[in-house]
Amino acid sequence: MNNKKWLTMLATVLTCSTLLAGCGSGDDENKKVAENGNTGESAKDQALAFTMYNFDDGWQPAPWGETVTTKWIQENKKVSIDYLPTNGNAKQRFNAMYASGELPDVIDLGTGPELDRLISEGQLVDLDPYLDKYPNLKKAAGDQILNINRSEDGKLYVFPEWYVGGDHMNGNGGWAVNRKIYKELGSPKLETLTDLESYLRVVKEKYPNVIPLEVGAPYDIKMMYSAFRENSTPYFVSKMFYPEGNTLKPITEDPAFKEFMQFASRLYRDKLMTQDVFTQKADQMIEKLGQGKVAVSISANLSGRARVPNSTLRAQDPEGGYEFIWPIHKEGLDKNKIYPNYTGREGGGKIVITKKAKDPERIFAYLDWATSNEGQSVLWFGPPGFLWDTKDENGIPIPNDKYKTMDKAELDKLHISDNMMAGNATWVDLAKVARESLLPEEQQDFQTQQQVKVAWKTSMDTTVFANTDPQGDSEEGIILQSVTDMFDQAFSAMIYAKNDTEVESILTKTNEEMKKLDFPKVLEFVKKKWQDNLNKVNDN
Repeated sequence: MNNKKWLTMLATVLTCSTLLAGCGSGDDENKKVAENGNTGESAKDQALAFTMYNFDDGWQPAPWGETVTTKWIQENKKVSIDYLPTNGNAKQRFNAMYASGELPDVIDLGTGPELDRLISEGQLVDLDPYLDKYPNLKKAAGDQILNINRSEDGKLYVFPEWYVGGDHMNGNGGWAVNRKIYKELGSPKLETLTDLESYLRVVKEKYPNVIPLEVGAPYDIKMMYSAFRENSTPYFVSKMFYPEGNTLKPITEDPAFKEFMQFASRLYRDKLMTQDVFTQKADQMIEKLGQGKVAVSISANLSGRARVPNSTLRAQDPEGGYEFIWPIHKEGLDKNKIYPNYTGREGGGKIVITKKAKDPERIFAYLDWATSNEGQSVLWFGPPGFLWDTKDENGIPIPNDKYKTMDKAELDKLHISDNMMAGNATWVDLAKVARESLLPEEQQDFQTQQQVKVAWKTSMDTTVFANTDPQGDSEEGIILQSVTDMFDQAFSAMIYAKNDTEVESILTKTNEEMKKLDFPKVLEFVKKKWQDNLNKVNDN
């Protein structure tokens, strides 16, 4: 990897100075506002506290102020956040708050009926009046991302979370091999589907206690679809359609999908694949990886899930651990047009400020600081003076001796970036690369290494399909939910099928049932939204 190239890219992305004031509009009062993430002449000394609900049962950060990062923000930015728990059922808790009229000040959620309902009923704050006054989001995300996130009334109600600005591609997944097992088996060619199946059968024979192919979850199986068709991505399987020219067709009519399902089913019934793929939890997969009982793995977040297991195994044996390989592909396809990852630049999360908030402008100012150079530095790498003291010429924290010598397992326990919000994926990704390049290779972060080498290079841009799902309570939305429920069951049945003929039979019935449920009406709806997005993208 050419570090100078990455640093040049960083210089393009990091248009803001180290402090938010450097991104100000030039007005002295606005400059003070931007520096402090507050509004009003005396706001510098005023504390800002607000409630926040994250529509994700899996996101369980430490209470605000209990980590070194949030304590610093509390003391230096005078901001405190009260996280409202989901109680293990995010949707139910949200519905209860909604019904009682006691919505939190801020909600972090995704696209879907909840967001649609809040917008249509006028319960969210329009953010447009703040975009120029606090310009970090506008500069970092750009007009294309902001416009694609606008509602049908033309207004912006969401602050995108983990948006991907510039030309950068994002991704955490892919294929990886157990380095030790791979070397012991002679490091054979592992590029095509034929190579893969042959290798898995050898593993099964010679390592009876090892899982030949570990797939973490049902979605991870869908990643294999990318091996059967150029310029395709598992996103299409999840959405149950694929583009062909200017139209969208049901995924069940794609010949590549049929091949994929028959291949995956064969791996499953021959016990070459995880047998508990439809029931296991993420920590169970991580445990298997940590025990070295996996020969090959594919997962949407493999760079993250294999990070700690890789460190554990390499500490025991320098030959151990995991390594990403270039994505597996069908014979005859161009390996450089295979995309197991995809990047939606619009941001997966949508942070909204409800009209229950007493001071929405100050909340926006804080979020705008959080997405800035300084904010991302603090939220991702920790506060200054802890694991870094100074920054390089591009505003990237330089690791200090404490970071360099700290055991990575101990570092994980600090939960430095657990409270990350308003994520600017491009800044974080390129900052990680620049920072890791300052360290010896053996001290560099596994996840960042694999992203740079493979994951980011094998990610497809799907931004033109952003926000194309129909509202949940609309006719198309109700149809989509019915088709999704049916398709999910059919997908499992095809994996469990006894032979290729049964897979084909289930697939044919699934395609017929999708038509009966009126799925073509959904495709027409999505197609219109898709074409609208294409116009927005082309206009920028």
